[in-house]
Amino acid sequence: MNIWVEYYKQKDSKNTHAQMKEQLEWVPPNPEDVHKRFCQNREAAYTFAQRMFEKGYHATIKTDGI
Repeated sequence: MNIWVEYYKQKDSKNTHAQMKEQLEWVPPNPEDVHKRFCQNREAAYTFAQRMFEKGYHATIKTDGI
């Protein structure tokens, strides 16, 4: 089973949760902006995803098996 993290830079929104009148629409990122990093195990992937999130990236852990 392969485990990897997909991450991309989040675009800043000028609205905050207190100022929103409507929910923002999900705009999928440009596939060229999505980076992948393969990890040895889920714990390493989780740690990497947390670090990228703290740097302002949207990170998702993905697997290709059970």
